[in-house]
Amino acid sequence: MKKIKFKTEELHNAYMILSAAKFTKLGDADKIKVWKIARALKPISTKFEDDNKSAAETLKPKDCDFDATFAKVQEFENIMRSGGDMSKAPMGAAEHDAFIKNVWQPYNKLVADAIKPIAETEVEVEIEPLSEEAFGLLMASNDNWVMGTAIALADIMTE
Repeated sequence: MKKIKFKTEELHNAYMILSAAKFTKLGDADKIKVWKIARALKPISTKFEDDNKSAAETLKPKDCDFDATFAKVQEFENIMRSGGDMSKAPMGAAEHDAFIKNVWQPYNKLVADAIKPIAETEVEVEIEPLSEEAFGLLMASNDNWVMGTAIALADIMTE
């Protein structure tokens, strides 16, 4: 067993990757190690997601109908992206831009500022690391991973 210490957000990201990972090319013992690593990271990830949701809900602006307006913004952006008929959009471009600038961006910054100390808190967790060879097989099982994904996971879960 090995104690590792990483930022909460890094462990959350690793869990999110592992929870969707394939491990078909690993031997049974290494499959179990990957499962145990994911299981060790899950409570950290779940708490981080809960904290994010709590901050996002609690910090919503109360002086506007945020959810309804945001739904209109999303519909506006979907019509715009798809090249649809903008006359059917639930709001005009000026209203969209005003919401983004005056409500959405400040709200996003507020939530990010609230979550930042939690995301950057270092957490210690005990895992049984994978060998480099086993990690190579995990990578081979997940051909959609990019180099950044592989590096982030390797730092956390290899010897």
